[in-house]
Amino acid sequence: MAAAAARSGFRRRFSISAFAPPKPPAPRPQADPSPNLFVSACSSTGMYIDDKYYGRFMRSSFISSRSFHATGHCCSIEKDYYKILGVPKDASQDDIKKAFHFLAKKYHPDTNKGNTVTKRMFQEIRDAYETLRDPSKREQYDMLFSRGPRGRFDGSYHDTFSGSNNRNHDPFTEFHRHNDGHFSSKFYKIFSEVFQQETNMRANDIEVELSLSFSEAANGCIKKVSFSAKNVCDSCGGRGHLANARKYVCPSCNGLGRITTYPFTTTCGFCRGAGKVIRDNCLTCEGSGVVDGVKNVEVKLPAGIDSGDTIHVREAGDSGGLGTHHGSLYIKIQVANDPVFRRDGADVHVDKKISFTQAMLGGKVEVPTLNGKTEVKIPKGVQPGHVVVLRGKGNLRNVSPDF
Repeated sequence: MAAAAARSGFRRRFSISAFAPPKPPAPRPQADPSPNLFVSACSSTGMYIDDKYYGRFMRSSFISSRSFHATGHCCSIEKDYYKILGVPKDASQDDIKKAFHFLAKKYHPDTNKGNTVTKRMFQEIRDAYETLRDPSKREQYDMLFSRGPRGRFDGSYHDTFSGSNNRNHDPFTEFHRHNDGHFSSKFYKIFSEVFQQETNMRANDIEVELSLSFSEAANGCIKKVSFSAKNVCDSCGGRGHLANARKYVCPSCNGLGRITTYPFTTTCGFCRGAGKVIRDNCLTCEGSGVVDGVKNVEVKLPAGIDSGDTIHVREAGDSGGLGTHHGSLYIKIQVANDPVFRRDGADVHVDKKISFTQAMLGGKVEVPTLNGKTEVKIPKGVQPGHVVVLRGKGNLRNVSPDF
């Protein structure tokens, strides 16, 4: 006996139809195949150079045709870059970077608009870091600074940077002249890093993918997610040092917590105002407060979740040490295909074959749903492709992206 097919879809409803070849869809109008050009406008924080403000995006011809000094007075040999940054002369690159970030955020012109004093201090901080962050420049600076004021230079001194033997030649001025050609581009990168750190004082976020079966996605489930991440160091509890670690007087500020470089008084960038430093870092995490490891997070997934959905689990990403907040975990969902059900948003579709007699005379048939089988009444004279709708039997769509 010939068989007909009925299709049932359920949105909070269910429908069955006889199975018939679908009509070919009307052709859609073809979109213009020509490629498009999208132009976006953007703005960015600029930077102050020679008391002038320049935006982030400068014409390349302008950059290549001229280069700038920060200020003339910053090139003087009397300027002690170590004192400006508040670090000792044997400070590590990491200590110099930390001190610079701390001071640059405090004295940046964007946060002290109209204040010429902090602007001048910012320029000195900028010059100091640009010199001391580069090992070769730092070595050259140390060599020149150890010779004392410019009056000590005589004709016997051969300038390292320009080859000049002029007894009135200032090697610090030449040092900045020689190295300022790429000043603008370098400092945009530097201060991008500074303010990114200021707004992102937390550990890294982590994104993982999670595969679900159709049933798990439709009904909701609890899943355990394992992934590589930074974990709080067990040895020091995230402090970066042992609880009984000895504290030393800060060698930069002599325990005062501040540095005075007339006429400015600033918070010490080496100890960050504490006046004390700890030299004996945790041997396990090397002072970072975190170690590499594996995290296991149990997540309750809501019913109705679909492929492409992303679940945000707060503070489940990388762990943060030394006062840094934990990052977030983002779980991207992938739902596998099901041999019985097909999904269309919140609706679920299923095909059901019926006999010719059932199609002609009507009757009742069992149809699978997400919550088990249910009995569906078939009307008389049903045609192929007829849809019976079972209301309330589809997917729930109350997915919350945050936990």
